[in-house]
Amino acid sequence: MSALLIASIPPLLFAVVNHFDKYLVQRFFKGASVGALLIFSALIGIFIALPVALLNPESFTIPGSDMILITGNGFLYLLASLPYFYALAKDEASVVVPLFQMVPFFILLFAFVLLGESISRNNFIGGVLIVLGAVLISLELSHKKIRLKNNILWLMALSSALFALNFVVFKNFAVEHAFWVTTFWEYVGFVAFGVVMLLFVPHYRRQFFAVFKLNKTKVLAINGANEIIAVAAKSSFNFATLLMPVAVASFVSGLQPFFVFAIGTVLTLFFPKISTERIDARHMVQKIAAIVIMIFGLWVLNSANELV
Repeated sequence: MSALLIASIPPLLFAVVNHFDKYLVQRFFKGASVGALLIFSALIGIFIALPVALLNPESFTIPGSDMILITGNGFLYLLASLPYFYALAKDEASVVVPLFQMVPFFILLFAFVLLGESISRNNFIGGVLIVLGAVLISLELSHKKIRLKNNILWLMALSSALFALNFVVFKNFAVEHAFWVTTFWEYVGFVAFGVVMLLFVPHYRRQFFAVFKLNKTKVLAINGANEIIAVAAKSSFNFATLLMPVAVASFVSGLQPFFVFAIGTVLTLFFPKISTERIDARHMVQKIAAIVIMIFGLWVLNSANELV
């Protein structure tokens, strides 16, 4: 299987996850803290980490400092998910998810600031296009006025920046150690994040137990299925980053907004009880135009790289 094909797997899977996330936020966590949903996601990491450890006993042979750093990177991944959930609770998936196209932009920025890598003209133009697309999709268009959804834009900028840092750190350790060894310790970080939130954030803890008590079976079933898909998506993306530059893998994953948009439209038309989005002509044109601009920006950003 080619690296390009492997990198093409995550977009569809992540799009399905995004709509699962939106359904969970609306159906079970509406009016509650989204941190409670994140605790569910974090603790499910136990069921991922255990089989990975059993199949990869060498996970415990790496230096202790690396164990701590990779665990911290898993903590970072869940921390990056928090502003995403808050944004998803405030707006449509087809508006929130395309803003993840800022991830490659932040990867480039980190490489420039932390590693001293130069920024080419194409990189600069691509970055500007991505930001312009992000601003366009964050506009609230009405007949009377145009307003920028600052809260959504900043929440997703923070989430994208943290995810970008997570991807870069993961690749560095996965190259040094084995892929599954790094994956194991990252999921240990997931569980650690959930435990910390349960112990030290009383509001999240109360909401977690309240939702669990009222909808235990449904929440566990839906969130469990969602996490299985998310694990498959994240693992295939992380594996793809070992076969090609992280930014290139992110570019291929730029197909995700189109899948989110398509799934959201189908749900609105045929399954409105599950999810509804604005599909009037004005909003459809806005979303499509913004997504196309950001995808073109990603193409420009990666124009010097060869997809193989």
